[in-house]
Amino acid sequence: MRISIVIGPFYPIPPVRGGAVEKVHVLLAGAYRDAGHEVTIVSRRYADFPNDDVVDGIRHLRIASSDRSSNLFVNLILDLIYSLRVAAALPPADITITNGFFLPLVLRRRRAGKIYVHIGRYPKGQMPLYWRADRLQAVSKVVGGAVARQAPWLAPKVRIIGNALADAFFAAGGDGGRQRVVLYVGRIAREKGIELLLCAFAALPAHAAPDALAGWILRIIGPHAVAQGGDGDEYLARLRALATQRGILCEFIGPIFDEQALIAEYRRAAVFVYPSLADTGEALPLAPLEAMAAGCAVIVSGLQCFDDYVEDGVSGLQFDHRGGDAVAHLAAKLALLIAAPERLQKIAAAGRRAAANFRVSAIAGRMLDDFRFLLSDERRQ
Repeated sequence: MRISIVIGPFYPIPPVRGGAVEKVHVLLAGAYRDAGHEVTIVSRRYADFPNDDVVDGIRHLRIASSDRSSNLFVNLILDLIYSLRVAAALPPADITITNGFFLPLVLRRRRAGKIYVHIGRYPKGQMPLYWRADRLQAVSKVVGGAVARQAPWLAPKVRIIGNALADAFFAAGGDGGRQRVVLYVGRIAREKGIELLLCAFAALPAHAAPDALAGWILRIIGPHAVAQGGDGDEYLARLRALATQRGILCEFIGPIFDEQALIAEYRRAAVFVYPSLADTGEALPLAPLEAMAAGCAVIVSGLQCFDDYVEDGVSGLQFDHRGGDAVAHLAAKLALLIAAPERLQKIAAAGRRAAANFRVSAIAGRMLDDFRFLLSDERRQ
């Protein structure tokens, strides 16, 4: 098969500026290549990356684009311009996979082949735009359900196939070197619930004995710049001030885009918390899965998207983020793990097993099977 993967307009490939979806597609591209397929990745031009080159058997075609703006309307215009440029430059393919907003509308089917839309975020009313798509890949059950509600006539085109995890995260598992670290990895943005996490960490003395809490610190890793999806300098300063005000040991590390360095952070931490508040924003967050694969015991908010891989009390813990007692609920869940090392280790081990369902080999196999189904269905017709 000739497979084209078109990344959105704001992040480059290789993913030197991060991007969970971008990392997933790079992983899958390698798996498609290893299975004997011809793979092209289309992404934005960036730095001194060549506009057209081949690396490790994968062609990279780079199209002019710009950084993300803080204005949604501007971002949509930038997406449209980029999409038109991609449509004009796209090489002939049997399958074209994209997470772009406008690209499914402007792709030339004779060049693109089957149009395969990757829905990596909770849809916000745009699903009717994708009537030309041959497949809508929802990365979680909650996203698939939202697509069916927003555009019932497209429901037969929906397939639920999750995001892929690199084997390197599993290789990092084990308890050696674990420290008393509670870790968060993700964008530094209001919807991620970081303020709630800071307050819950400060409230731990009400839920656990001093001896159990001794030496525990909180580490926050991720980009705060608006161009990288964060809420900017002012919000980061607010979080730092809150940590100081509450008197907690908290380190703000900034973004880590190197995979091995990030794996080292997961391996160092004992507990990982992802307290997202984005009821209509999250699809299938990768960071908790990465942490589970690497052997952390994971706590997540009560968003439905986490149900695809977290069974509360078994493979992880969930807390109620919606009520007025959200801080106390999260603090109580943290205390359950911090004060009971055996429980922490048991949940970490179960989480690691659950994350194995998202290994790149498993997800790539499901994707390739679906590509073949679409192409064989076309031949039958």
